[in-house]
Parts: sequence; structure tokens; C-alpha cells
Amino acid sequence: MIMNLTHLLKTTNSKNRKLRCGCMAASGYNITVSARPPSVSLGRRERRRKTKMKGRIFLLMQLLHLVVSLKTDCPRPCITLDACPELLALLRTANIKVVQEATCSFQGFEPLVCCPESSTPTPTPTPTPVVSGLLPEVCGHFAQDERIHGGNKTRLGNYPWMAALGYKNAFTNKVDFLCGGSVINERYVLTAAHCVSSKQPDVIRLGEWDLSTDLDCETTDTGFEFCAPEPAQDFIYEEIVSHPDYNSRGQVSDDIALIRLTTPVDFRRNRWIQPVCMPGQDFDVRATVDQRNAVVSGWGFTENGTVSDVLLQVYLPMVDIDSCNTTYKGRVLNEQVCFGGVKGKDSCGGDSGGPLVISASDAPPFTLIGIVSYGPRDCGREGVPGVYTSVAKYRNWVEQTLRE
Repeated sequence: MIMNLTHLLKTTNSKNRKLRCGCMAASGYNITVSARPPSVSLGRRERRRKTKMKGRIFLLMQLLHLVVSLKTDCPRPCITLDACPELLALLRTANIKVVQEATCSFQGFEPLVCCPESSTPTPTPTPTPVVSGLLPEVCGHFAQDERIHGGNKTRLGNYPWMAALGYKNAFTNKVDFLCGGSVINERYVLTAAHCVSSKQPDVIRLGEWDLSTDLDCETTDTGFEFCAPEPAQDFIYEEIVSHPDYNSRGQVSDDIALIRLTTPVDFRRNRWIQPVCMPGQDFDVRATVDQRNAVVSGWGFTENGTVSDVLLQVYLPMVDIDSCNTTYKGRVLNEQVCFGGVKGKDSCGGDSGGPLVISASDAPPFTLIGIVSYGPRDCGREGVPGVYTSVAKYRNWVEQTLRE
């Protein structure tokens, strides 16, 4: 019978392969391995093992011959039994004959069957590119208080992957923070290419919350003052790599760039600087967002036309690409996503390059799904969403560009 054959095949081969569970028994069968008594010699044990193995191989050959003799001409490619739910259901009801007659052959020790046409094999998902150790496994967590609070103001320690890109003002000789970015590992910040194309930042500031103070402190509703353990850290860049197709396929197309820092960030020592999670190349933004809003953060212009010193946040709904293309006259590409269109809620000048993130339940870990790219000049206009670079579309490019 095919059930006994499968059992025998699995137990025979269990010592020669490591299963996913890490055990040495076939899934679904309880095989107790007990220690041999000390009095049994290794020679006797080996002879017993060989005798049992010969008996199993003989029985296997007989059963394989029986299966091959029942082989049917299948009009479709034969697939593994595990990928055919109809035949698996019959096997569970002890309807062995039908399963046996549907068996085509074997792939190693795995039976291949002619699955009924109505059955659809489970598709193999597109694998996420290998991280190669350059993107951290622990990511997307706040430095403290793992909740997002309502309103525009963030809490001290929220979004610790935020980077503020500063450019020296030739007239004032001061640094103006005009763009944002996201820490993705200890050496790299991800930002928009238009933030680094015409002029490169003089300062990349990490661990910042309030631009107007050296040491960030927050006063709670109860009057308690809480301060960060140390000031924000300023870095300079070693290398900047913009996407090779930036601004060549359309309006601000492929608006993404990597900034490599001259010195690495020590995430263990400074929990106020932490990386955000990167999406896989096959990450579906629409399916993930569903009815939830994404969050964009930055120090850009507010509805009052002034730049904020304290890091702000705003919740934005997703807008489908067809509607967005109607607004932007077909200029939105598949590598871009649109969010916003709600009056008074938008990213704005000074937020460029900053992160658009989402999580499973408005709590960490957060995944970076967009980079602020462009939008209407009068930010927060009803019916006009902002356009963001879809980070998932560039996952492979990011991994190929990163270096240790």
C-alpha cells in the first residue's frame, strides 16, 4: 500500500537527512530512539543494522515495482503528493487504491502523482533576497515607549532611524536641515536621490528629536522631564550612490540614494539610533496597508508655513496608482506609491528623503515602505496625494550596492 510505502521510505531515510524540525524522525511519526545497553558491541550492532537495511531495501524494490506497474499516463506534469490536496484527502480516508493508481513515479523517495485537474498546486512564493548579513535582523523598534500617540508631535525616542541631512548655508554659515533619511544598517542611510544630486549634505545627524537643543528633553503631561542619555550624533559621508536611472525615466524617477557613513553606528551603545526594517522585493504595499494608514515623519514645513524643530508625524491613507496618475497626468511609475490627499495632512518641503513606514498594529516593528519624493507645492491640498519612492521595488538594488 502507498501509505506503508511512504512510512517505510521515510523511516529508512530518516538517518540520512536532517528534517526541518531538526529531529531525526519523519514528520507525523513518533520514533523513540533509546540508548543501546553497554553489553551490545559495535560489531553486533552494525550487523543487525545491515540485516534490517537489506530487508527494507528488498521490500522497497518490490513496492516500487508495484507502483511502476500501476503508472498512469498523466496529461499534466506529475507533482509531489504533498502539493495535491485532493489526493491527500483521499489518503486520510484510507482510500489507498485511488492514490496508488494516481502515482506516476518517484523523485528520490518522494512519490509524484497525477493530481486531478481541479487541483491547483500551491505556488512557490518569490523568495526574498538573501540579507547577506548587511541588513540587521533586529530593526524597526523605538528607543522607548513602543506606542504611537495621536497628533502630529512625536515622543522622544520615536522613530530612532530618522536622519536629518544638513547643508551649510553660505550666507549664514549655519547648517540648515533640509532633507531626511532612514538608517538601514550601521553604515548606511537611505534617502531620496534629489537630496544628494545637486548638493551633498555636510552633516548627517542621527538620534535627533529637537533640532533647537543640544540635549533632547521631553516634559510629560504629568510634568516629569525626561532626557535622552546623550546628544544627537553628527556623521559625515564617505560615499553617496544614487540610483543610476534617477530622473531619467520620468519626473523624479528612481528617486533613491544610499549614503555611506565614514564611521559605523554602534546600535548597542546608543539605543537612540536604531535601523528601520527593509521590505522584501516581493512586498505588496497595497495588501499590507489595507485599511490602515502609513506614517511619515520629519522636520519639514507645517501647515503654518514654518519649519518644526521637533520631529513630527502624520498618518496618511494610500491612494491607488490610477487615481494618482489622474492627478499627475500619467507621470507616476510602478516604482512609486501615493499617500495622502487629505486636507491639512501631508509631507512637505524639508521632509524629502524621509521615511514612510507601516507596522502590523500601529506598534513596532516598523517597515520602510516609502521615501518622500515629491508632491504639490501647497502641501496638504485635498485630493492631491504625495508621491513616494516604493522601497520594496529597490530592495535588490540596495543589497547589491551595500558593502561592508
